[in-house]
Amino acid sequence: MNIYVTCDLTNKDIFKIKEIAKKHKVYFNDVVDERAPIDKNFLKSEIVFGNVPSHWIGQSKRLKWIQLESVGFGEYLGLDWKKLINKITITNLKGFFREPVSETILSGILSFYRGIDRFIILKNNKKWIGDPIRNELELLINKKVLFFGYGTINRRLHIILKPFQCYFDIIDINTKLSYIEDKIKIADIIVCASPETKKTINFFDKKKLKLLKKESLFINAGRGSLIDEKELIKILKNKKIKGAVLDVTRNEPLKSSDSLWTCPNLILTQHTAGGSIKETLNKVNFFEDNFKRFCLNKPLKNIINLSQGF
Repeated sequence: MNIYVTCDLTNKDIFKIKEIAKKHKVYFNDVVDERAPIDKNFLKSEIVFGNVPSHWIGQSKRLKWIQLESVGFGEYLGLDWKKLINKITITNLKGFFREPVSETILSGILSFYRGIDRFIILKNNKKWIGDPIRNELELLINKKVLFFGYGTINRRLHIILKPFQCYFDIIDINTKLSYIEDKIKIADIIVCASPETKKTINFFDKKKLKLLKKESLFINAGRGSLIDEKELIKILKNKKIKGAVLDVTRNEPLKSSDSLWTCPNLILTQHTAGGSIKETLNKVNFFEDNFKRFCLNKPLKNIINLSQGF
């Protein structure tokens, strides 16, 4: 059996994968660009560990299982899964990033409320303001938090925020529009942590974003496609809301000319919210567990529902 690996790995990780699959042929490749021409070693492989370009998948006659190194599946939604669904199983890392992402969201919230973002700028400018800022700082306690989606990330964040005695509401694609609009209007913090599907793209459109109150924080740790980015930029530049934390954007990496770079009251975490010191090692461990299951013909963990995209 042949295994195609396209992940950003250390030498230690590579050695471990070779040990895991020592009876099999393993092809290693760097992280592959979506536009890259198809690799002949991919065409030889029954198993993939990593996120290969979407246009490769339909060309393989041997492929049986893909272990993604992400939770998101958006780049593969456009494939003809009616033809592929009985040939290929895809598993993701659902739940894998809940701890680091929820902590990143918390740090973004506290950065705005306790002025950390401003103090960093003041330090870089060697400017002391001190006492006048004290009366502008806010507390997280008793804030109204609105979750868009209630998967593993927002569930974990819910637990983390409970000691702050926040008030919580949940909306999703099935929530009645009038209820969604009412909750957006009063929310202090909106946390978007939903996957990209056909129904979640542009969920936070111009109309919904205009409902945000002046004191609100908007946080997106789901997918960049879930919001009208141009409208959010306009809202931030006109200081219509307190601020935003974006871990994900529509275009990644951002070009130097992108308007997001110059947006006031915006923290960009550059799609790193899921990161941690042992991230790649833990990914390899997850692959090892699923690989053993695959070899023993046991059910795999985190099989994606191809009709829903997560």
